[in-house]
Amino acid sequence: MKTMNLRAKALLLLASGALFATGCSSSDNDDNGTGGGSGSNKFNLTVTLTAPSGYETSDLPAMSVTAVNADKELTYTEELAAGENSVTFEVSSGQYRITATGQYSNTISFTGAAQADVFADQSATIELAEVNESPLLFKAIYSTSSPAYSITDTYFEIVNNSDKVQYLDGLIVASVTPSTTATNPWETVFPLYPVYGVAAAFPGSGTEYPLQPGESIVVANDATDWTAKQGADLSGADWEVYIPNVSIPSADVDYDAANLIIIFNENTQRQLNPGFMKGAFLLAKLPDGITPEAYASDSENYMVEPNTTKSQRNLMIPSSYLLDAVEIWDATEPEQAQLLMAQDDAGKAYVTGFSGKCIRRKVTKIENGRAYYQDTNNSSNDFLTDQPLTPGQEPTQAD
Repeated sequence: MKTMNLRAKALLLLASGALFATGCSSSDNDDNGTGGGSGSNKFNLTVTLTAPSGYETSDLPAMSVTAVNADKELTYTEELAAGENSVTFEVSSGQYRITATGQYSNTISFTGAAQADVFADQSATIELAEVNESPLLFKAIYSTSSPAYSITDTYFEIVNNSDKVQYLDGLIVASVTPSTTATNPWETVFPLYPVYGVAAAFPGSGTEYPLQPGESIVVANDATDWTAKQGADLSGADWEVYIPNVSIPSADVDYDAANLIIIFNENTQRQLNPGFMKGAFLLAKLPDGITPEAYASDSENYMVEPNTTKSQRNLMIPSSYLLDAVEIWDATEPEQAQLLMAQDDAGKAYVTGFSGKCIRRKVTKIENGRAYYQDTNNSSNDFLTDQPLTPGQEPTQAD
C-alpha cells in the first residue's frame, strides 16, 4: 500500500486541524514601567474552551483548566462544571502554557492547550480535541539512567489497560527528536513527528504476541542486571532493544530477552531513548496492510530538519498513528520546547538526568488484584515522577 507523501499530509492535516489561539503581549514591563519584572502585578487571563468537532458547548464535561508559568514556578488551576466553557484567572505577568482536560466518557476525553503572553489583561482560546483512550499505554518510563552514568540501563513498560486481549505485533516504539532551544524547529511540520535515533517494532504478523488485559511487559535497552551500578535488575525483561552492527560508542550486547526489530537507526545509536533529561516517547500502530519494515523503507516517510542545512534524515510518524505519547521535560530547565501537540499530550512529566528514577503512570483503582491506569492524555496529571525502579512489579493500591 502506497503511503501519502508526508509533506502533503502535513499540510493537509495542518490546514484542516484545530489550531490553538495565542494571546499577544501589549507590554514588556511587569511593574508599570519601572522595569525589572518583579512579578507582583496581577492581570486577568480569560480562557475560553471550544468544543471538539461534532460537539456543542453543552456537551462539555467537567473540565480542569491549568495555567503554568514555568519561569516563576507559578501554577493556577480552576475546575469548570459540565457545560461551562470559560474561566478567568488572576495571574502574575509572564508567559503561560494553559491546558484543559476533561473526561467525556469511560473511553473518551477532551483535551487541548494554548500559549499566552500576559503583560496586560489577556484572553486565550483552547480548541479541544476528542481523544479516544488507548488500550495500550506506557506504564513506566526510565529514561534518565543512573548516577553511575550507565547509559543503556534504561527501560520502559507497556500495559494493556483495556478489558480485551491486545496484540503487540507490528507496534512501533520510538522517541521524538529533542530540541536544544526553547523553540521546536519541527513545529512547522506538525502533525508529523521526527524519530530520534532509533525506532523499533515488535515482530509478528498480527496475533502472535498477545497481551492479556491488565498485563504489562518490560522492554530494556540492555536486558541485564544493573543493580551494581545503581540501576534495576533487567535480566528478566520480556524484550530488548538489541541494535546489531553498532560501533558508536561500542558494540551492543545481545542479552537473553527477545529482540525488537530495529527499523530505523540513522544515528548509529545503541539505545532507544530521546535523551536523559528530555524528549518524548511514542507508541504507534500503522494502518492495516503496512508493515513497519515497509514503512521505514519508503523514502517518502523521511524528512530533514526544516529551515536548516542539516542532511540527517528523520523517520516521520504521523500523530494519527499514535496509541500513546509521553512528553518528558528536564526538571532543572525552565524554558523548553514543546515537542508534541496537545491532542497527543497536553502536559509533560518532569525528570532529572542520571537520577536513577523513573516516571510511572498513576493507578486509578485496583479490582480483583488488577491495576487500572490513568489516561487523560495529559502527562502532567497522569504520571508520578521521581519513582523507584520497579520493572515488572504490579502496584497493589491506587495512587
